Amino acid sequence: MSASNSNLPSTNSGARSMKLPQVIAIDGPSASGKGTLSRRLAKELGYFYVDSGAMYRTLAWQCLRKNVPVPAEPKLLSRDTEKPILAELRRWKTELREVEGALWLHVEGYFPKAEIRTNEVEKTVPIIAQIGKVRDWMVAKQRECSTLGALVMEGRDIGTEVFPLAPVKFFLDASPAARAARLEGRGNVADTKRDEYDEKRKQGALIPAIDAIRVDNTGQSPDETFAVLMTHVRARLKLN
Repeated sequence: MSASNSNLPSTNSGARSMKLPQVIAIDGPSASGKGTLSRRLAKELGYFYVDSGAMYRTLAWQCLRKNVPVPAEPKLLSRDTEKPILAELRRWKTELREVEGALWLHVEGYFPKAEIRTNEVEKTVPIIAQIGKVRDWMVAKQRECSTLGALVMEGRDIGTEVFPLAPVKFFLDASPAARAARLEGRGNVADTKRDEYDEKRKQGALIPAIDAIRVDNTGQSPDETFAVLMTHVRARLKLN
């Protein structure tokens, strides 16, 4: 199952899919548990799982492997420094493909599963994620996912920008201490900096949707949080 589009899509291209009801949006900062819980929820419901952040990571990986210059920090972004990144965005050939129940971007037929998790990508993705035209492309591609079936999509602006009409929206969070401990436990503290960047971002900022169900899972086990999410999903979607 796939859908291809090698050019910059219009942000209006997802207007129809925005109205589809079969989307569960899960937003939140790093180490809020959204990845683990989104995958589990998708499996439980038989929905596709989509990691929207992986799409940004894939572009970061593409820029690195093509030696596209990327500024060292967001404040160095300008019309001139964004040009090479946007040129690569126009050139690359991407396709959405299903892999084990999830939808992933493939580049020229290749799925960079491990490559998008490197330290170099970690440092690059917060920069390119600040670029407005990059976000426009990503939002359109994420909306395109809904043409392939029902989704559980995790990210940072899914309920506010990508699918503002989703019938179920969650915003997961935990105390700063709890999230820091989780990041340290998996050997990754860089994401806290990304949270700072994203909270201040002009477009697609890391904020809860007005109608999002906010879940603070400080001190909860994944099973406990999952039970909370499923209770809300059953109620909103009228499932038995």
